[in-house]
Amino acid sequence: MKITAKRIKKRWIAGGIVIVAAAVGIALFVKAKGSKDTVNAGSGQQSTVQLSKQDLVESISATGTFESATNKSVTSTATNLTVKKVLVAVGDTVQKGDSLVKFDQSDLEDAYADAKDNLSDTTTSANAEVTNAKKQLSNAQTTYSDSKTSSAAEVKKTKASLQTIKKTIRSLKDKIKAAKDAARKTALQQELSQAQEQLTQAQEKYEQAVSNQTSGNRQNQSSVDSAKTAVEQAETNRTKQIKEAQKQVKEAKENLDNCAVTAPVSGTVTSLSVEEGDTYSGGTLLQIQDTQSFVITTSVDEYDISDVKVGQRVVILTDATDNDELEGKVTFVAPSTDSSGSTSTEAQGQSSGTTASSSDGYEVKIKVTSSDDRIKLGMTAKCSIVKKEASDVYAVPYDAVHRENGESYILVKDGDSTSKVTVTTGMETDYYIEVQGDDLQEGLQVVIPTDKTDSSSDSNKQNSTFGGFGGMGGTPDGSTGNKGDRGGMNGSKGGSGGMGGPGGGQAPSK
Repeated sequence: MKITAKRIKKRWIAGGIVIVAAAVGIALFVKAKGSKDTVNAGSGQQSTVQLSKQDLVESISATGTFESATNKSVTSTATNLTVKKVLVAVGDTVQKGDSLVKFDQSDLEDAYADAKDNLSDTTTSANAEVTNAKKQLSNAQTTYSDSKTSSAAEVKKTKASLQTIKKTIRSLKDKIKAAKDAARKTALQQELSQAQEQLTQAQEKYEQAVSNQTSGNRQNQSSVDSAKTAVEQAETNRTKQIKEAQKQVKEAKENLDNCAVTAPVSGTVTSLSVEEGDTYSGGTLLQIQDTQSFVITTSVDEYDISDVKVGQRVVILTDATDNDELEGKVTFVAPSTDSSGSTSTEAQGQSSGTTASSSDGYEVKIKVTSSDDRIKLGMTAKCSIVKKEASDVYAVPYDAVHRENGESYILVKDGDSTSKVTVTTGMETDYYIEVQGDDLQEGLQVVIPTDKTDSSSDSNKQNSTFGGFGGMGGTPDGSTGNKGDRGGMNGSKGGSGGMGGPGGGQAPSK
């Protein structure tokens, strides 16, 4: 459904007519598509409006500012570099991947070369340490093996000698026992005494050989274990040293690559923070915003916020687009006056701005779903958040509908006569009400009572009539209205503050 600016302007004119008419005691009503004929009828005046089909909209007016849906601050991890060339200017359109800024990279090239040399040297040195440790391990293992063989042979040898002497002693004892000759026995006893001395010496040698074997094996095993640990440590150190050297190479390469800063997103350059010859020490280089996709941040007061929901359609007008309407939809409604929603961005880690709700309102964010090349960032948007709408229906001013015995009817003028036409009412806005009925047709002259003689009716009618146009608080330039937005002169029905004038304040409740 299209809500034209022309209709909005006519309603503003209508509001002005009512105010002027009130000054002279005559209240006039006008409909956007109708014509008007005032006649004298009995004790008061009446006016008529031609019945026609129109679009009804009940809405909430709000004013906001166009912001970019994508807002990216471009930075670099390279620091303390001279800006060699800035390849863009404010207002330039860039595509993702375009080169934006170049730094003097000579120092970084040297750092990259040094890092690669260091990696090579570190690798060579670490490999040599591992090789040497493995050689020491091999030597320790060889020494252990040779010592183990030698000590085992010595133990075997001393044990054999000990066994031989023991055998000799047993033989001498047998001979002494069998000897008959005293001289022979004496000689054998001397040999036995010498043999026993040899046995003592042999036993000591054997025990020493066993002890040497045990301690030698233990010491050699310890040497082997230490050599293995040295190999493991050398390999660990090699991995750590090479990894650190590789990290330095990677960082140097990244710093070198970052010398040519590229656009992370497509959009328009909206600000530049550096120029050629500057020394860059970190921070934002430039700002890129999408000037084709917009969001609007606005605030809705507590009177209307309960009627605002995510997904609601929004009609948007601007001074730049004149009568042309833009479409939007609500994407965020703050749960409290302290909360705010972030401006949406592409899902690549972009930064984005946030706008806090005002202390007396709730932040609402609106995504602009239509496009117009005349829209610029920062422009004021006059938004009408659509609560309810009906297309191509018969509608009359609210006061044209009368109720009697539970039924609704309108008065239709035909020449000098006036007749009742029974209707069923439907959607209501702040000024118009939808009517349905079998006897309704285009062009009927619907009577609108504008004045009555009795004081009570006059009082009620004043509230209804002037209250009916109260919502016309918006001015022709779309600026926010005053208390008229809340129902004019405290009428029972509020004025067409909704779509009647985007930016003309909030539409009142019924």
